[in-house]
Amino acid sequence: MQTLTTKRDVRSERGVSLIIALLALVVISLLAAGIILVTQTEIWTTASYRELTQARYAAEAGVQNTINWLQYTYVAPTNFASYTMTSNPVAYNGNPVVLSAIPSVASNYPDATQQTAFNTALYSQALPGLGNASFSTSARLLSMKPASGVSWLGAGGGGGAVQTWQITSQGTVNGVRSATVQVVATYTRSGSPLFNYPIEATSTACGAITFSRNGSLTDSYNSSNGPYSATNSSKTGGNLATNGNVNLGSGVVVDGTIYVPNTTAGPCPDGITSKGTYLGASQLSAPLTPPLPWGCTSLPCYPPGALSTAAQNVSTSCASVPGCTKNGATSLYDGGKSTTANVFTLTPGSYGNITINGADVVHVSAGTYNINSINFALDGQFVIDSGPVVFNLVGNCASGCPTESLPSGYSSTEVIYGAGYAGFNGCSGGVTANPNVYGATTCGASKAPFSGIPNQLQMVYGGTDTIRLGGMPNATVLYAPSAGYYTPGAPVGLYGSAIIGKFDDESGSPFHYDAALQNSVEQVGSYQLIGFSWSKF
Repeated sequence: MQTLTTKRDVRSERGVSLIIALLALVVISLLAAGIILVTQTEIWTTASYRELTQARYAAEAGVQNTINWLQYTYVAPTNFASYTMTSNPVAYNGNPVVLSAIPSVASNYPDATQQTAFNTALYSQALPGLGNASFSTSARLLSMKPASGVSWLGAGGGGGAVQTWQITSQGTVNGVRSATVQVVATYTRSGSPLFNYPIEATSTACGAITFSRNGSLTDSYNSSNGPYSATNSSKTGGNLATNGNVNLGSGVVVDGTIYVPNTTAGPCPDGITSKGTYLGASQLSAPLTPPLPWGCTSLPCYPPGALSTAAQNVSTSCASVPGCTKNGATSLYDGGKSTTANVFTLTPGSYGNITINGADVVHVSAGTYNINSINFALDGQFVIDSGPVVFNLVGNCASGCPTESLPSGYSSTEVIYGAGYAGFNGCSGGVTANPNVYGATTCGASKAPFSGIPNQLQMVYGGTDTIRLGGMPNATVLYAPSAGYYTPGAPVGLYGSAIIGKFDDESGSPFHYDAALQNSVEQVGSYQLIGFSWSKF
């Protein structure tokens, strides 16, 4: 009986091995499928991470390309009437100012040329080395203020505004699984004063800056507070700077610090040779290296475009000078006596070797004047009706430029010759002025203090010929880092600032640095990153 039961149980367990085998096969299959799934997931994750990384690189490349475009291609506005700059972001027609190359982001910019150039440069641009990657960007203007930028410094240095831009860049990688990353970066572009001293000389020579006559002085004032006066002036701020030696004659007063490579006082080649007085001395931390005008790579250099070297006498031949109009005559106080002078207007444009006779007055207005040379035959003057006025001086003086015998180290050929009672920018507001050598001025019918505003006349020269300024007090910023600046005769002086190659005053003139230049004539700097974020779409 027991035997029969055992046999029956064995028979009932037949097929268990098959079930176990099938279960094991299922488990193994599930494990294999899991391994395959995990492996496939890792592969897709790695691919997604790679594409995401590539998309981010593309987006970051878009940011960098946008900054390069803003730095070197973009032309900043010089007229701000269309903008609301008291809001953040800056507005135009009630909406944020936007340059856009992203189809889903609407552009809103007053200058269609700039918007077109932005879109051309930054829409769907391929990333070198990654054939399936591209970027498109937009830029929102968060803040802006006029910087009185010096446009003649060329790409990267000029422009009329200090700005902050928020750049949005979308980087895309196309493939089996596409990826898009958005990067948002905020950049600000600061401004720094270009003119920091009454006189800055790049020469390394002995007497790079020379004041040889008793009565010369340097100090400062602020034209934003009105004309130079006893109450609007300071016995500080009349600083001098040079890569060479400063030579002060007896009785010369420098109301400021002298910045030189070597502060030792004594005979040249020491830093300061002085029989005068100065407030202090400081060693330059690095040589003075003014940026080059017009995008030049070395000096001497000249503004782009060929100019005529033809003689153009405004006084006698205005009708034959394009851009010249004769406006009649006026009565002036010229060197202690009343005289009659002809009055002319020159429009912005290109001119040859300009001559002005007698006490004639030439009115100029905001814009750029490319001029080969200026010769005041006697007592003429330029009056600024509106500004800023930029005189790009070519100084291609193969013929027609004034010449005279000058001290050693100075070219006998002069890109500007001013003597008698001649000068620049005697009065603000477009009112005619002609001071005598002691500064008495006629602005219209009555005498008034000298009131020319220096930043309204910017004279730029990249050559090596001499600039001879005398006659009347001149109000200007003079940028001529390779030229000689020579002032003989009676004391008249300069209101403003000069960056020059070499300087020699033999007139006992005052040189008044305009502290308003710290804020009114700025060299626009590079963009600096101040904010960054990114996100995956």
